[in-house]
Amino acid sequence: MNDQEIRDAILEAAYNAAKEAGGIKVGLFNLYEVSKDWGEEKTKIDFNADYLDGKNWVVRETQGGGMRITAEGVDEYEKTHGRGDYGKHGCLAH
Repeated sequence: MNDQEIRDAILEAAYNAAKEAGGIKVGLFNLYEVSKDWGEEKTKIDFNADYLDGKNWVVRETQGGGMRITAEGVDEYEKTHGRGDYGKHGCLAH
């Protein structure tokens, strides 16, 4: 995966977690659990997660990989995927 694909996958996972939990404050997911099947090194995952955090699209909540999306991240995700779309790996389609 290139950096943009990793960023898209992280943002999608964060969006889906928030939708499934019913809110951005409670939609916490574990970045390392989600990314374990991507075949990428942790440093590459962390670099891209830090980038998204720097854009204020996600917030890293724990040192162990806990992360959640922000309102800005929801807006960014929905610009590309539309409202209510859980993405290619989720369960809701539009």
